[in-house]
This record gives sequence, C-alpha cells and structure tokens, in this order.
Amino acid sequence: MTPRVLLPALALLATTATAQVNGTIWHEGLTRDHITDVPSGYDPGTPVPLVFVMHGFTQSASAIMNATGFNDLAEQDGFIVAYPNGVNNGWNTNSPFPGGSTADDVGYIGALRDTLITQYSIDTTRIYACGFSAGGYMSHKLGCESPKCFAAIASVSGTINTGAVGACAPQHTPGVLQIHGTSDFIVSYNGSIFSGLGVQDVLDLWTADLACATPPTITPFNATVEQQVFTPCAGNASVVHYKIAGGGHTWPTGASFSATNVVWDFFQGFTCGGITTAMMEQPTKQLMAWPNPATDAILLEGITGPSMYMLLDGMGRTVRSGRLNGERGLLPLDGLAPGTYVVLLLDGSGRNAYLVKQ
Repeated sequence: MTPRVLLPALALLATTATAQVNGTIWHEGLTRDHITDVPSGYDPGTPVPLVFVMHGFTQSASAIMNATGFNDLAEQDGFIVAYPNGVNNGWNTNSPFPGGSTADDVGYIGALRDTLITQYSIDTTRIYACGFSAGGYMSHKLGCESPKCFAAIASVSGTINTGAVGACAPQHTPGVLQIHGTSDFIVSYNGSIFSGLGVQDVLDLWTADLACATPPTITPFNATVEQQVFTPCAGNASVVHYKIAGGGHTWPTGASFSATNVVWDFFQGFTCGGITTAMMEQPTKQLMAWPNPATDAILLEGITGPSMYMLLDGMGRTVRSGRLNGERGLLPLDGLAPGTYVVLLLDGSGRNAYLVKQ
C-alpha cells in the first residue's frame, strides 16, 4: 500500500540551528507520526545519509531524541535523523510481553524511509537504523526482515525475540552492532523467556547469516567496555559487540563511552549493496525481461524460485515491491510514469534487469 503523506508540518525552532519537522504518514489503516531533524547546512542538491532512531517501550520519538543527542551529531556531520513513533509507545517485535504492538512496523519504517527519500535529498546507499530497548529489537527486525535497504543496524540494550528468529533472512544489511550491559535486568544479557535471545545467541545468529569468522577479536575500549569484532565476514560485512561490564538498561552517554558516537562511527563504514554470503552467490542463470520496452507489464524469466522484488526508478527510489512465484513472474507496470526502471531480486543474488515503461 502506497503511504499517503498527511499534514507535513514544518516547525522551525528559533533557538536551534536545525529544523525539526513533525510529520505523519498513513500506513495499513493507521496514521503514524514521526519527527525528522534536518541539519542547518542541508543542501537539497547534495544527498546526505539518513539515520532512524527508535525509542524503547513506553517511550516516544521526542524522548529518544532528547536522550541520545543525535541531533547535535547530525548538525556537526551533516546527516538527517528520523525518530518514528510506535503504536501506543511500542513496537511489533514478536514479544511475548503484554502490551506490545501488532502493527506492521517493518512496513511502516520502510514506507517512512521511502517518504523521506521523496521529501529530502537522501543518499539511498547510506540509510541506517538503530534503537534502544524495544527500539533495538526493532533494529534487528529491520535488518532481518525488511526488503528495504538499511546498510547497517545498531541495537542498544535490545536483542531478538524468539518468535522473530525464523524470519531473519537479511537481504541488505552488512553491518550489525550490539551494545549491551552485563547487568541489564530488563533485557537480560543471557536471555530469558520474556526478553528472548541472549546477546551471544544474537551474535551467533548474525555471524552465521553473514558468514563471519569466530571467535571474535577482543580488545578493551576502556576500563569497563570490551570490544568484540567478528571479521572477516562475507563481502564487506561485519558484526561488532560492545560488552559493558556492570552496565544496566540504558543508552550510554558518558564521556568515556557514548553509544551515539560509537553507533555513528560504526555506520559510516557501510553502504547498501555490500552483503554477499555463500548462500547468496551470483547464479549462472540470468534475469531476463520481455517485452522490453513494455506498456502494461513485463515478464521476468530466470527466477530460481519464489522471490521478492523491488522496482527502482531512475533516482534509486523504491516505487513498487512484491512477490514473484516460480521461474517466470509477471511484473505489472500500471500506474508508473514512462521511463527507465531497474528491477532487483531480493534473494541476495544481486541480479537485476533494466526495464523501460513506454
């Protein structure tokens, strides 16, 4: 379903150099709201990175914005930050805990991503997601399940719920960062029936998916923080964990360890298109499309089985996505403006074909 942008309210704050935009989109029958922070040096002619920051359970977009200090860093380094709001201050992370959302949050964040790409000049190869607690769970869920590009994700005090493990099949996310305290009694470092996987299980899942070498290289970051780096991985992928001895359920902001700075530094090492694993090698069978040019639909041949696809326009924006079945799939072109498009299979193969809509 194409999101409808509602009430784009621009609130320029006289006391700050940045612009904070309160916006809403319509997704799956719900009006979803968010805050976007745009640095004062933003130039519409220059594409910039986009970072999603997601709040914890019972929190809000404004709360996580104020707690992390991402706006100051974005002003300094020139990127845009989006703070989406979950339904009833929660996210759909497959949590067994009462009160969690059942909304299509993966779809919502993907739709918000596409909406912001139309509103701002975004470098679509440099879109990232991070979050605290339930927002951290949501970051993992995006990396695991979203057909949209999130080049790297970071979770602070959040892991993966058991019910979400089976759907973890990353398509675009080569960078995974986990920051967690060993004395977190809300989201247990070792996992629990309520908090889901322990941190080591999360690392095991991602290092397997990204074909990373284990055990990690371990170095001290400071007196209480240990850095674990799992490399090499397939392609340019990487999994990194900061283990905070005695750390609790919090987003660290101290001078000795700033999760905000660590997350942004990590993100800058990744772009979309960098994920390749042994399970995702280029097939010998090519993707073909005919008739090409076409008016109403194009038939794709060379599909190795049921696959998801994404259709991009000449600006790299996602204009359509869906599912193809079997070795031949009919891709409808109705409603699209004439022009050149590229269809990308989301099976990890990287196969694509150029299409022309007459």
